[in-house]
Amino acid sequence: MTKPGPDDDDYVRPIYRTSFGEIGIVVVAAFCTLAFALMMVLPSPIAKYERAQKRQAQEARQKALAAPIPGGEVNVGIASPAKH
Repeated sequence: MTKPGPDDDDYVRPIYRTSFGEIGIVVVAAFCTLAFALMMVLPSPIAKYERAQKRQAQEARQKALAAPIPGGEVNVGIASPAKH
């Protein structure tokens, strides 16, 4: 009886008796699992962008509120409640 050659369709690698296709499937599945785990753990770049945008808008609002109003003095009073 002769050993099957590497070009034979039924050839199986002697290491762990697996073919290259089976090892490839396992490697691809491991990379997909790793990518999914990293997506769940690491923060989203879109969320970082939205937080930075919100922070920038808050700083611009604070700066606008702190700036003096051109045109003089502004008085704010409390109005009496309306009678219905």
